[in-house]
Amino acid sequence: MEYEKKLKNLSDEELIKEHKNKSIIFGIFLGLVTIMVISSIITIIKNKIIATTFMPLAFFPLLLIFWNGFKKVRKEKNFRKLK
Repeated sequence: MEYEKKLKNLSDEELIKEHKNKSIIFGIFLGLVTIMVISSIITIIKNKIIATTFMPLAFFPLLLIFWNGFKKVRKEKNFRKLK
């Protein structure tokens, strides 16, 4: 709730910059989690279950937090009808 208030106080330029930053961070993190999932599947196929097999499960909550922040910024940007 407090983050949404902060977004409403940003200027249009700052909001566009925040959207760009959030999208880059979310994209990179999504790519990393995808690579972890693929490597976990490969290790399971090779019949080796090791500690790194479960790493994507540990990072999934962080991915949801990043997605939620990105979604809030995108919602505010769409509300202001910015490109």
